[in-house]
Amino acid sequence: MRTVPVAATVVRIGIVAPSRGGTARAVHLGTTLDGVLDEVFDHVPVPYRTPTWYRRPEGDNTTLVIPPAVPLRWVATEFTGGLDEALRRRNRHLNEFGRLRLRLAADHGDVVLRPPNFGGAAIALAVWLCESEVLKSAMAAAPERAQLLIVSDRFHAALADVPEFRRVVVPAGGEREIAWLSTGPDTGTRNTGSGGGLAPS
Repeated sequence: MRTVPVAATVVRIGIVAPSRGGTARAVHLGTTLDGVLDEVFDHVPVPYRTPTWYRRPEGDNTTLVIPPAVPLRWVATEFTGGLDEALRRRNRHLNEFGRLRLRLAADHGDVVLRPPNFGGAAIALAVWLCESEVLKSAMAAAPERAQLLIVSDRFHAALADVPEFRRVVVPAGGEREIAWLSTGPDTGTRNTGSGGGLAPS
């Protein structure tokens, strides 16, 4: 049976430095991410809360497929803002070693849905953007930020009134893609507690 691609928004979420500290830390970060996403999904507005949202954990990454009825501006501002609030609450009692930090990458385009699996051009581009050195370097240069978003050129075209992005170029599947990296303010979840593990609550 042939599956016809549908238009959807894809958000790829990558945990920053998941392997630093071994298995226990990786499990902690993965569990924290699950909790953060559960919290954010609980507050999605009713008009956007449909059964056609898909979420697939993939080791240190999670891929979301969001239905096209959800505005891209809402994804880039309200959804990421909700993530930031949830990260602040989860990270507030943790030191640097235990903090969850996220790379976010978004595209809007063709997605092939075969639950629990999916594929398509938008999935592939979101993966490349999330793994790009541009995004990783930006996160490394801003340790106070709990998350950072990069979006594709076609996603950014729908954000004409959202000025807090700068143009970058990233390798993607043997080509070079124009993308847009968020430069907006971050509310921050930094905890300066000392020690090599999770700070006491």
